[in-house]
Amino acid sequence: MADERFEWISRRAYAIWEAAGRPWGCSQHHWEQAVKEREIMERTRASADGEEILARFRKPTAKHRADDDDQETEERTPSGARRAG
Repeated sequence: MADERFEWISRRAYAIWEAAGRPWGCSQHHWEQAVKEREIMERTRASADGEEILARFRKPTAKHRADDDDQETEERTPSGARRAG
């Protein structure tokens, strides 16, 4: 377990370093950020890739947007103007 955790933190710190433009002398900061991210994942019981957390922040699919548009149209239409379907 400790080896898996260390490996994840190592890979994440490297990814943070690359995303930051590979700056010199920031390895400790990147490592600490990766450790914090791992601790958050462990507390929230997220999967290793954080998919269930990321899903909360994704944009709605086209179907959901169409359903929302239909609902908004109904809400803006006066009740006497609606057709029976």
